[in-house]
Amino acid sequence: MILNQNNMEITKDNVREIIENYLKELKIRYNIEDSDSKGCVYELFISSTSGFIQVEYNLDDEKDNHVVLQLFSKIDNYGDSFFHQDWDNECEHCDSIEGEIDNLVEHVKKLNQAIAKILTKINQIKDICEEYELDFEEFIQLNYDFDE
Repeated sequence: MILNQNNMEITKDNVREIIENYLKELKIRYNIEDSDSKGCVYELFISSTSGFIQVEYNLDDEKDNHVVLQLFSKIDNYGDSFFHQDWDNECEHCDSIEGEIDNLVEHVKKLNQAIAKILTKINQIKDICEEYELDFEEFIQLNYDFDE
């Protein structure tokens, strides 16, 4: 049995309330998608890159109180992710649900910082290409080994 930070047992009946209250506490805007009796998906609007929490449970079976979360940051439309963490309310060694959300939020914030720095470098390369009248798209496809 896993408890949240307020020592409440996490069940399929209260998991959404616990997640939503914690996101509100963190002042993170979110949208709920694909909500049905098997779960839902939260999209967390943290910055330019979103984080996601997929909640899975079975409301149709009264005896089944199993809850599984998948926390991830999607980087493209194909489902690839830089961060993916599973959480299970029956797992004895899992962190608190709030701790897992904190890990996701921290990862997405760092990812956004990295993307901003990379974008700055790409814009610098574009400027250099323009200065030397090089086609940027052809330039970035060169098979030149810059490590030498």
